[in-house]
Amino acid sequence: MKWIVAAIAAALASVWLAPLRTSAQSADLLIDPPEGGAGSRFQIVGQNGWTPGERVTLTFDFADAPPPNTASGPAPYHEREVEVLRDGTWSFPIVVNRDLFPFPLWRPGYIVVHAQSPSKQATAAYVYTVEGRRPAGLPPLAALGSGQRADGGAFAIALIAAGAGSLLLAAGGLRARETRHA
Repeated sequence: MKWIVAAIAAALASVWLAPLRTSAQSADLLIDPPEGGAGSRFQIVGQNGWTPGERVTLTFDFADAPPPNTASGPAPYHEREVEVLRDGTWSFPIVVNRDLFPFPLWRPGYIVVHAQSPSKQATAAYVYTVEGRRPAGLPPLAALGSGQRADGGAFAIALIAAGAGSLLLAAGGLRARETRHA
């Protein structure tokens, strides 16, 4: 019976962990990888539901808080355009350098990306690190996910620990049973 509980715990852990990497991203906008420092490169992907042929305007702001706690400033620091493909998706690479912002990024924060077309808009954030330091208030396990919903990683770790503990208990029970019958 214990091995059944262990198997269920392991299955739940795998189901919980599968979406963690993108849980902070909206279903419409993905940033990959979700964090990095000066000189790093990330890809912005409009994943689905965009109207083919439309132009998407990407604007970039720097903020101390991730969306939705961040509103777009009066004028974005950088702007780019990309065309939506026939399948309703688009993709654009960004390099974190002096061309992206007119000032040096000396503190950790969030590079907030706003994507807007005539029929749709979405927002996501790239976690900007400085010498390995992450923005204040970012959950310690946020590397498992990223952004505002990354705190779900703590639950995933607890679930994995519970599954591993259950497996150990099941293995110990089987070993005890074998020694009694020997």
